[in-house]
Amino acid sequence: KMDHHCPWLNNCVGHFNHRYFFSFCLFMTLGCVYCSISCRNMFLDAYNSLERFKHLDSEKPGIPVTGMGLLLGLLPSGQTNFQTPAPPYTFKEKMFHKSIVYMWVLTSTAGVALGALTVWHAVLISRGETSIERHINKKEAVRLAQWGKLYKNPFNYSKLNNWKIFLGVEKKSHWVTRVLLPSGHPPHGDGLTWDVFPVKRDLIAV
Repeated sequence: KMDHHCPWLNNCVGHFNHRYFFSFCLFMTLGCVYCSISCRNMFLDAYNSLERFKHLDSEKPGIPVTGMGLLLGLLPSGQTNFQTPAPPYTFKEKMFHKSIVYMWVLTSTAGVALGALTVWHAVLISRGETSIERHINKKEAVRLAQWGKLYKNPFNYSKLNNWKIFLGVEKKSHWVTRVLLPSGHPPHGDGLTWDVFPVKRDLIAV
């Protein structure tokens, strides 16, 4: 049972680490959404401050230091240079506001991308499929349709049972000890062979 090879993890996502991969995507999405919502006002304040800094920069006086300045009387007699006044903000303040804008944009885009990936994997888990099995099942459905037959995924044990198998839930207390709380329990089976009949029945009464 293999889902895909992840270049970001430099490892394959399959039977023994699929649950950890999905948990990572889910909690990262929730974290990004939390940061985006809770920091929205900070982002707006930082963005408006940067726009105000740009406006102040455009109004800052300045005279080119050239001989023409002396001829036109733009510089006082005896003065050969003109020093531009310091900006009304510091470099630290500007970088602080830029960092907030960068953080908000990063978490928002990452939340959208990871959210879409999480939803897609949730759909596959509900169907009892992996990313690879989806392509296999799609080809099998097309092949059998040519013979007038309907293909049914033999590893789809209903949405609830698919999630119980994926999360390793075997009794009611496991929803807390294995789902809500961190757990290193092994997944059901070895990922190579599946005992159909014990898996077909409900693992817990719901």
